[in-house]
Amino acid sequence: DLVQVEPRVRDLLRALDDRFGGAVAVVTGRPLDVVDGFLAPLALPTAAEHGSVRRDASGRIHADGNGAEAVEAAHRMLKPLADANPELILERKSSSVALHYRQRPDLAEACAASVEEVVAKNPNLVILPGKMVFELKPQGVDKGVAVRAFLEEAPFKGRTPIFAGDDVTDEHAFAVVNALGGITIKIDDGNTQAEYRTDRNELFDWISRLAARG
Repeated sequence: DLVQVEPRVRDLLRALDDRFGGAVAVVTGRPLDVVDGFLAPLALPTAAEHGSVRRDASGRIHADGNGAEAVEAAHRMLKPLADANPELILERKSSSVALHYRQRPDLAEACAASVEEVVAKNPNLVILPGKMVFELKPQGVDKGVAVRAFLEEAPFKGRTPIFAGDDVTDEHAFAVVNALGGITIKIDDGNTQAEYRTDRNELFDWISRLAARG
C-alpha cells in the first residue's frame, strides 16, 4: 500500500484538533496501527476498520469482537482465489477481511461471486464494496455507527458534525450526519447522499480557513 499523508495534511489536522478542542476524528476502513503510522506523531480519535476498532478521545480502545470466527472462515474461503491470482491482495484485518482487485480489475466479477458465496455460508457477515475492493465484516458495524458513537461522547457531544469522504463506505456516515443536521461533503465523483461535493484541493482550502478562524 503506497498511500502517504502529506506533511501539510498532518499540520492541518493538528491545527483543527487545537481549534476544536480535540473534536476531530478519523473514520476509515484501514487498521488503527496503519492510520497511526500515516499520521504520527498525531494520535487522533479514530474509528478504524469501519468502526470495528474505535479509539475515543480519552485514548480508550473499543473493539467489536463479534463475528471473529466467521471472518476467519471468510479468509480461509477466499485464500485459494488470492493464491491463484497473485495480483489480488487478501488483507486480514483484526475484525474483517478485504479482497483488493485494483491490480486486476478484470477479476471484479470473480471476486464479487466469491465474496457472495462466503456470505451465503456465513450470513452474519455483510459485503462492504469499496474502491476496487470487497470487504467482509460482521453485521452492525459501519462508519455511520462509529460516527454516532463519537457524537455521544465528549468532546464531540452537542456539536454540529462535519463529515467528508470519498468512498462508497462513507455513505453510512453521510446518512447519520444528515439526519443529525450536520454537514456532509463528498470528495470527487460518484453517487452520494452528501449535501455538498468538492475536490481535494478545494476541501483542503476550506478546512484551512476553518482551522484559522479565531
